[in-house]
Amino acid sequence: MEISNNTEANVLTTTAYPEAVSETKSVINPQALLWALIAVVLFVIYRQQPDKDSTLGIIQVTLVLVCAVLAIVKLFAGSRKLTYVPTGSPIEKSDKYYNLNLESDIRQCLKESNTSRLNALKTDDAGGILVETLESKDKAFTAVRMQKYCPEGYRPETEWVVMP
Repeated sequence: MEISNNTEANVLTTTAYPEAVSETKSVINPQALLWALIAVVLFVIYRQQPDKDSTLGIIQVTLVLVCAVLAIVKLFAGSRKLTYVPTGSPIEKSDKYYNLNLESDIRQCLKESNTSRLNALKTDDAGGILVETLESKDKAFTAVRMQKYCPEGYRPETEWVVMP
């Protein structure tokens, strides 16, 4: 089993229901354009300054570089969108953390496909169990997976379970 700290990327690339869920990646992330625009504006302001070696000029150049790097990162990161194919409804991802002592209860909820019991369990932000949920906005599709924390990050403990 692969261990990954980037659970969102792991969710989006390992969805076990290709006939029900499609993933699209937008070509250009709007945030990349925003950061690039800010970098250009700051650079134009910097170029118009008479004293470019001043402290203010150095701060402006630093901000231009930071904005440019953020634009490049956002450009290559792209944005991913999951859709439930039968209804065309967008799918949202949510994460809940639980204490390790609830592991057997969570496994039982997943085995029984009991979402109401799972939602009734007390969450714990410092917990060692991560429960990922993919749910379409129209509530027609719900898939849940449990991951357990290990020193390298969260490791999937169960496969995706479709809940009714």
